[in-house]
Amino acid sequence: MLFKIVDNKLAIASVWDHSYQILNESMYQTDRYENAKISWHVLDVRDLNDDSTNSLERYKEKIDLAWELIQEHGKVVICCVAGRSRSNAIALGVLIKYFGMDFYKALEFIKSKVPRSNIDPAHLEKLKNLFHVTLP
Repeated sequence: MLFKIVDNKLAIASVWDHSYQILNESMYQTDRYENAKISWHVLDVRDLNDDSTNSLERYKEKIDLAWELIQEHGKVVICCVAGRSRSNAIALGVLIKYFGMDFYKALEFIKSKVPRSNIDPAHLEKLKNLFHVTLP
């Protein structure tokens, strides 16, 4: 299932989902009501680890690449295996850096848009460091 975080700009999905197919760098989701194909540019973040071994530079690269894809293609879907942690972590970074959201408000916003979101605490700590977030 594709979860739109910012309508028609930023979304996350799982590679386990079968409602779409990934062809090269684009994801096509069939709209069952309109029988149309909706194209999203894919950012695969499965190469990030769900632990504390990722560098801040890797997060920055993925966040910046997601924004570049939005600028170039109009929209991006960030994909990881389950669509719960890594993809949501990068989407969180995009909301903070490029949409100007506060860390905690952006985190709550993602949780409201992606009910299965469960960002690994290691990702949250790295993003707090990257964006110099202090306790609320």
